[in-house]
Amino acid sequence: MKKNIAVAVCAATIVCMMSISVSTTAAEPINKENAIEKTRNFIKKLFSYPANVINGSVEVVADTGKRGTDVLTKEISRTGEIVSGETDKVKDFVTEPLTGTAEVVVKAAEETGKIPVEAANEPA
Repeated sequence: MKKNIAVAVCAATIVCMMSISVSTTAAEPINKENAIEKTRNFIKKLFSYPANVINGSVEVVADTGKRGTDVLTKEISRTGEIVSGETDKVKDFVTEPLTGTAEVVVKAAEETGKIPVEAANEPA
């Protein structure tokens, strides 16, 4: 089932890219060099898009991991402060992990949503 969906998405992407390519070439005079160049650009974009998406995804995962580690590090530091007697830090001990985790999730979602658009706009 998942394989069928992936094939359908790939086919739809190819059809959309071809229709965009055809619509942009309609305004230009058709000659052999122009057609070859358009085909070459289409194929470059077709194969570079998945690589750009993967690259963007890896960057988001790495950034999210770093932010998650920062939240954990702050929490460990806060634990040490409380254990050593700084009881005024108890409020931060409770709220910082919640807000920090929420910020990490929101940022990861924002960056993940931008990946396909940025991958399509990157030059091949």
